[in-house]
Amino acid sequence: MILRALEQLTRTWKNGWSLIDLGTGSGILALAAKRLGAGRAAGIDNDPAAISTAKSNAQLNRIGGVVFKAGDVRHWRTTRAVDIITANLYSDLLLEILPKLKRGRWVILSGVLRSQAKEIMAAMRRNQMAIAKVKRRGKWILIVARRARRHEANTARPAR
Repeated sequence: MILRALEQLTRTWKNGWSLIDLGTGSGILALAAKRLGAGRAAGIDNDPAAISTAKSNAQLNRIGGVVFKAGDVRHWRTTRAVDIITANLYSDLLLEILPKLKRGRWVILSGVLRSQAKEIMAAMRRNQMAIAKVKRRGKWILIVARRARRHEANTARPAR
């Protein structure tokens, strides 16, 4: 779901945008971002084995210019603007790091159970994120949001 949302979001963008994938795992989102036109792409995961796998996947697919780092997403910091932040993390961790996610122009979240959707979306709104899209598949949901404008009403309804 998240890969499709990333492709749909960036379909009309000019090359050179940036992405950070929190909880990168195999690195597929950061690697796909490079193929889709990202100028800068990075992945962070707390599991060194995941980072090793992500680096191997970059080599196997001959995709350069992606930075993969082992680290706790709770301590992630960036000094540069980020166009997209992706995160496939469990809900409690997403809630904990949500204020940091405002650094992205767009945020794509997954790893959220349907039963936790209202809590996550309410927290996103409190953190000045406008919900653009909600997609459900089975017991999971995907949320696409962007930094809200001050005057913006948040009226997006979940897709069924």
